[in-house]
Amino acid sequence: MSGLAHRKDVEFLEEANPPLVERNAEEFRRLRDLLVQVGEPARQAQSAKWESDGSHTYTSRLTEARQLVTHMAEGYDKAASALFAYASALTTAKTHYRDGKRSERALAALIGTKGTAITRTAQDAEPMRQWEDMRATTGVMDFFAELTMDVDDIRDEANRLHGAAGGSFQLAKSVEQEARDTCVHALKQAYELLPDFKAPGSDKRPDLYAAMADIRREAAEAARSPLTHLPGSGPKREMAGPVGKAEISPELRDIRMKVAGLPVAEDMYWDPKDSDAEKAEWISHNKWVLRAAAEHAGLPEELVAGIAWKEIPGQPGWFDDGTDTLRDLAGSPLSPVSPRNLPSRLGGVPDETSFGPIAIQLRRGAEVLGYDPAHLTEDQRDLVEESLQDPAQNAFIAAGFLAQIKAETGYADIPADQLTDAQMQEIATRYNGGPYWESQGPQFYGQDFRDNLAKIKDAMR
Repeated sequence: MSGLAHRKDVEFLEEANPPLVERNAEEFRRLRDLLVQVGEPARQAQSAKWESDGSHTYTSRLTEARQLVTHMAEGYDKAASALFAYASALTTAKTHYRDGKRSERALAALIGTKGTAITRTAQDAEPMRQWEDMRATTGVMDFFAELTMDVDDIRDEANRLHGAAGGSFQLAKSVEQEARDTCVHALKQAYELLPDFKAPGSDKRPDLYAAMADIRREAAEAARSPLTHLPGSGPKREMAGPVGKAEISPELRDIRMKVAGLPVAEDMYWDPKDSDAEKAEWISHNKWVLRAAAEHAGLPEELVAGIAWKEIPGQPGWFDDGTDTLRDLAGSPLSPVSPRNLPSRLGGVPDETSFGPIAIQLRRGAEVLGYDPAHLTEDQRDLVEESLQDPAQNAFIAAGFLAQIKAETGYADIPADQLTDAQMQEIATRYNGGPYWESQGPQFYGQDFRDNLAKIKDAMR
C-alpha cells in the first residue's frame, strides 16, 4: 500500500537525540557570536577613516580581515540555523514514530486474539508484517496457520490500526528525510562560506593566515591532550572511531588502571540490598569507588551514588547470567522461540541484558568503553560483560553512561558542582527511561531518586 512505511524504516529514530543536535547548533552559534565580536573593532577602526602614512595598505588589510571574519561568521550562522531546524524536525519525526508504535502495539494485541506466531520468522516480524500475511490467508510466512482461522471480525479494525501505524511511520520517515536533505545542503553552503586558508608564501598575505595556522596548531595540540574537554563534561573520549579487533579499548584500559588503586568494591552477585539501611551501608562501603567514578566522569558524586541506590535492589547477578544464557540459546537457529519472545523479563536480545550492581545493558556498556555495539566480537563482548560484573568497573561505566546522558541534554556545559537536584533528577529519569524517559515509570524513578538524595548524601560522608 502506497504512503505507508514500516517500523524498520525509521527505527533509527529510537536513538536519535534532538538535544544533542541542538548542542552542536549552539556551539556553532557561539562561534558566530565570537567572530562578530572580533569583527566589530575592525569595523569601527575602518569607519574612523584614519589618515596616516600607508593608510591605503592598512585599510586594504583591514577590509580583508573584516571580509574574512564576516564570511566565517556567516558560515557558522548558517550551520547553526541548519542544525536547529533539523533538531526541530527530528523532534516532530520522533513524535510521529511514537504514534506509529502506539498503533502498532494495539495492532499486535488485536492480532494476538486470533493466534500465536509459530515460526521464528513470524515471531521476529513486525505486527504490520504479521497482519499483512495474516489477512492474505496464504500461509506463505506461516505466521498463524491462517487458513484455519477467521479474521473477518477483526479485519476492519486491524486494517485501520495497520494504516495508522504505517501512516505515522511514513510521516516520520518523510519529515526526517526532507529535513536531513535540507540540513546537509545548508551545511555544504555554510562550508563554502569558510575562507580557503592558504599557507604563508602564497598570494594571500602571510601574517594574517599565519595567525590562523597558529589556531590550527593549538587545536591539534588540544586534540592530542587527554586533559582538554568542554566545560561541564567528563573525560575526553577517543574520537578515532570504535575499537575494531583490539580487545582492550583505551577507555577500558583507563578505567582498569584507576580501579587498581581503589579499595575493593563489594559485590552483590548473590545478595541484592533491599532496605534503605542496607543500601546506605553498601554505598558507604563503596563511597571511594563511587566518588572516583563520579570525578572521572565529571559528575556530582551524589548523582552516581543515587543511581546505585536505585539499582542495587534489582535482580542478583546470577539471574543476569541466567538471562544472558537463555537469550543466547534462544538466538540459535534451532530454537523454536526467538530471544524477544522468551517469557516475562527473560525476553530481549542478548546485548540488551543488564549486568552489574548498577544495572547497565551490555550494548550501553560497550558504547561507554569505546566499542561498536553493532559489531562486537565474542572476545569484546566477554570483556564488556566481565567489566560490568566487576562492581568497581561497573561504577565507572555507569558514571560514563550518565556523562553521555548529561552531554545530550541542556545541562551539557554545567559543571558538576552547579547541577541542581532537579537537573540530576532529569538525568536519572533519562538513565532509566531512555527515549521514553517522559513516560510514567521513569518519572517515578526520577522522583524517588530525588526523594532519597538526603540519605544518599549522608551515606557518602
